[in-house]
Amino acid sequence: MKIIPFTIPVSGDQSIIVQEDREPHFYPHLHQHPEIQITWVREGNGNLLVGEQVHRFEAEAVFLIGANQPHLFNSDPAYFEGNSKLSIHALTLFFDPIKMGKTLQAIPELSGMAALLNGFDRGIKVGEGAKVRVIELMLLIQSAQTLKRVAFFLELLEYLYAEKKPIYLSQKSPFAISESEGQRMSTVFNYLLKHYADDLELEKVAAQIHLTPPAFCRYFKKHTRKTFTVFLNEIRINAACRMLKEEQQLTVAEVAYSTGFNNIPHFNRTFKRVMGQRPNDWRREKFR
Repeated sequence: MKIIPFTIPVSGDQSIIVQEDREPHFYPHLHQHPEIQITWVREGNGNLLVGEQVHRFEAEAVFLIGANQPHLFNSDPAYFEGNSKLSIHALTLFFDPIKMGKTLQAIPELSGMAALLNGFDRGIKVGEGAKVRVIELMLLIQSAQTLKRVAFFLELLEYLYAEKKPIYLSQKSPFAISESEGQRMSTVFNYLLKHYADDLELEKVAAQIHLTPPAFCRYFKKHTRKTFTVFLNEIRINAACRMLKEEQQLTVAEVAYSTGFNNIPHFNRTFKRVMGQRPNDWRREKFR
């Protein structure tokens, strides 16, 4: 697999492209495109890989993915089983920030809004407080025509930019990555997403891209800005969050062992570092 230069639907004479997807699972390849993407996951769950970060997604989540950010909505394994009756439903808006910026700058009253687009390069997850209005505006954009569509879209941009505490999808601004490097990193990411619960040996992971363990560690840190262990633990904690929420009959210890941890204190420390709370506290908060 590689980072695929993805082509969005034909735009015709529209600057804002709306795409609605109803499929057995999300598009299964790491890809990128020059357009900014705003996706509302109406149905579906899994892991979202954006740049060097992995995030858990569930139904009703809304994400803005920056221009040329490599990304992958990785549906949970259950979606790919032969007898699966699961499906996904998503509404996505695409727009070219360069073309949109030039258009906004050409209109004196709107020229200040062109600067808003620069704040989206790291991508964001839309917070709970803003999500309701963002979804309303996305539906209005989907059904509107011509000038009304543009008016709703400008309101959406301004609303997203006004987020008080944005949840960034990537810790750093996008960085250049060649196709060959993208292919190797995609191989590693997909392997980890499938085997995170196993007792992974560094030698086996490094072998996926034909590197020695020391060379792999250097390569991984260079291209993700994280150590392999930190990245793997974040994938495992995302999986643990899903199990803590969806499988309430399981104890915290059972969740830890099921997601690749073999030491409960280490699981608790790692969970708190990633999520800001201990697992029991996080679970109780979800079911208040």
